[in-house]
Amino acid sequence: MGKLLGRGVEALREFIRKCVSAGGVPIFRTKYGGKRLPGNAVIAACWGKGKEVPGGTITDVPLEIIEEMERRTGDWKWLAQRLGVYT
Repeated sequence: MGKLLGRGVEALREFIRKCVSAGGVPIFRTKYGGKRLPGNAVIAACWGKGKEVPGGTITDVPLEIIEEMERRTGDWKWLAQRLGVYT
């Protein structure tokens, strides 16, 4: 699943902050090969700034956030707002 970036909502907050501060767009994937990742994990990538902000895996993400990520494919701003990250 790649490098472990952290666990839970605080790791999501930190990744969003770093990516946006670098000028990138945070992207989160909840599935690989059509199946959800084990351990309530998501794959995080920073589009446009992947060299400055390396991607990886964040585990222990609350199920309701994973489900919302799947409903709002491609939209990260709702997550930043929900987690109190100001972009």
